[in-house]
Amino acid sequence: MTDVSTQFASLRRVARVAQGVLKDAVAPTRPLTLDDVPASAADVTPEWATAAVCSGTAARVIAVRREPVSDGTSGRSRLHLTYEGPADDVAELPATVFVKDAPSFGNRMQVGITGAIWAETRFYRDVRPLIPDLRAPRGYFGASDRSTGRALVLLEDMDRTRSGVTYGDIRTVYTTRAMAESLVDNLAILHGSFLGSPRLESELRWIITSKALQVHLNAAVDVEKRTLVGFDRARGIIPAALHGRRNDVQPGLMRALELDALGPLGIVHTDVHSGNWFAQDGERMGLYDWAALARGQGSRDLAYALMSALTIEDRRTWERSLVELYAERVGEVSGIGQDPETVWTAYRRQTLHGFGYWLYTLGQGMLQPSMQPDEVSRINIERMAQAVLDLETFEALSRA
Repeated sequence: MTDVSTQFASLRRVARVAQGVLKDAVAPTRPLTLDDVPASAADVTPEWATAAVCSGTAARVIAVRREPVSDGTSGRSRLHLTYEGPADDVAELPATVFVKDAPSFGNRMQVGITGAIWAETRFYRDVRPLIPDLRAPRGYFGASDRSTGRALVLLEDMDRTRSGVTYGDIRTVYTTRAMAESLVDNLAILHGSFLGSPRLESELRWIITSKALQVHLNAAVDVEKRTLVGFDRARGIIPAALHGRRNDVQPGLMRALELDALGPLGIVHTDVHSGNWFAQDGERMGLYDWAALARGQGSRDLAYALMSALTIEDRRTWERSLVELYAERVGEVSGIGQDPETVWTAYRRQTLHGFGYWLYTLGQGMLQPSMQPDEVSRINIERMAQAVLDLETFEALSRA
């Protein structure tokens, strides 16, 4: 439960963001330099785009056209950029960029004041170049203003830069064994690259721990209450054997995060549901949406990813061997041997992370944006609830 001081702090953040949204509506500003944070993708000017994309060249942007794509936790658009300058420089610049922004009050409550887009910006700038083998988009620039909740990040438009790219959709995309192994491999590359590295306490110290991230989210968006609401809305698809554990999900998640902090830590994605994966050529799996970057143990990402991506039957059949493959690959990437049984035990303890996230998503309040279609939430919850039972997560946590 949040204390009174935390609740007042949350109310102050809400008021500050509401004031920022109102100010943007009645007195819009024209962003010209990178010190300015555009209120939305629609407010990006040629001058600002030039500063963000054309650094190191003699080219400049002379026109910007916005193409809406979708809305959810954040807004999503494509910007078409027209350049002027030396032909060689223009040829090296992107004709389009994919944009995530926070134009509405709901968006800003979700990704602005929580710092989500700020973290994603830092990932593309500071982390992505350090893991060249990681399958993830390129980032160009990002900006955020926590006082108003404004936030915007420019990314590689993979639909235009890569061939054979498809995006995860739990409703329509079936994850084959080959895709699952590629998913595991990409997670191992991410998790193993900085496992136990002293750099996490130096130049990458800004990456907060998984527990600190969750504590921040608990206070900022009242995760516990929304999780309970989501549980009640999903009761019909949650196995009866879990109905008595309604009030144990959030405390269990926090206990799992305490355990997560005990071992050597690496970099984790945190939000690895099927919708945040893409496939190239039908098999090679990559990750995008890095707004929940944290320091933690990879078993939490692994459990979340497999619970979401695989059908219940495939997870039951493949998960033990996939966990063993993961342990082997993390050991190869990090140079630190991984005991498969230890990884398996950690995996069993970490199912509440994904389960709780989707209960929270289904339990969204009136002031929150519609983060995902209810159908997507329900499929994830059904798969993850069964995993919590199959892997005896509560029992594994009680013995820890």
